[in-house]
Amino acid sequence: MVAARTAWSPTTETEEEGRARTSVKTYLVEAHRLDADNISAAELLRQIALPLGVAVDDTDEIDLFQLRAGEHEFWCDTSIGRYWRLHTTAKVEQADALHRQLVGVTPLLDNVWLPPNYLEQLAERTNSAMQTFSLNHDRRPLTADADGQDLDFVALRLWASQAARTLRLLRDAQVFPHGISLRSVKLRAGDVEPDGDFCIAEYFHNGKVTASGTSFDEHNRVLLHVLRDYGRIVERIENRYAIGLTCDDQRCSHVTGDPIVIDMEWTMPSIEHVVARIFSAAEPFRLWGVPERISDKHYRARAVDLHVGSTLTFDITDKHIVIQLRGGTCGNTIVRFLGGLHYHVNSDVGVDLLKWTDGESSGSAQRRPSAAL
Repeated sequence: MVAARTAWSPTTETEEEGRARTSVKTYLVEAHRLDADNISAAELLRQIALPLGVAVDDTDEIDLFQLRAGEHEFWCDTSIGRYWRLHTTAKVEQADALHRQLVGVTPLLDNVWLPPNYLEQLAERTNSAMQTFSLNHDRRPLTADADGQDLDFVALRLWASQAARTLRLLRDAQVFPHGISLRSVKLRAGDVEPDGDFCIAEYFHNGKVTASGTSFDEHNRVLLHVLRDYGRIVERIENRYAIGLTCDDQRCSHVTGDPIVIDMEWTMPSIEHVVARIFSAAEPFRLWGVPERISDKHYRARAVDLHVGSTLTFDITDKHIVIQLRGGTCGNTIVRFLGGLHYHVNSDVGVDLLKWTDGESSGSAQRRPSAAL
């Protein structure tokens, strides 16, 4: 952390991640089904890492492991179970490459996906100050017109003395209608005094964090807050909305769970083309399915999530998306899908996952049968 504390100015900030080459890199990773598959974090880590030529060593801490990839060292903290923290001071190219390998080689690992509206509130929730934010909204992967239209692509990185206030003004002014999709926020946490203990960290939507400063404890404090919030979101999806069957004392079956209903305002002229692209097994959604045209402006797809291998049913109309999540499917899939809608369709899509961190139900994800379509 101390070694990464260098002078900074916008002229030395790289386009992507600023001082990420010298900062501490932390990757937030979700491990699926550890309990269900009766496998420990150490066993899973070794199963994944060893075929990649990465050595996994124990440390004095039972939940902390050292990963060695050539001359590069990584530290994997599995102390809170399902959600892992992978730390390194390796250069960003090597760090990103190993992270992609670990997550991409197995369906049992995925990124922790931080929703854009959560990133926007992260400073307030963690008693930090927002210093920088970046926007990235791109409708081009889902549009039929190769030339695109006005505001189909927005990329912006802003340095401001009052970054949070500037973001609110930008949204209120509607300069980029339905295109204010936060890709990252940079926060300062800890002592406000120049010589005090502090951490400056940038949080990206894919769970990557780059940090510098003088206090790893402050860095870890915010990380744990983020993972606990994220865990509440994912577990609420799984416990409240997953569809399944239970039997009562009289051996009568009852359906549990509810469809997830997303209120939509489409920003593309052709829903049919968008639906075909979403289920084409390509980035950014990575869903494979064959959409069925039920009626005018109503499509249904039984899709496979190519990352975790789960199946979901989607009903898509010009007003809503209704998702039926099978019991046992990871709630992470829904968070990632909603992020795709935010970044590639409409940044104002109507499910506020932030409310779910406090145990509340979003107004647009409520008990509403798919038959209402």
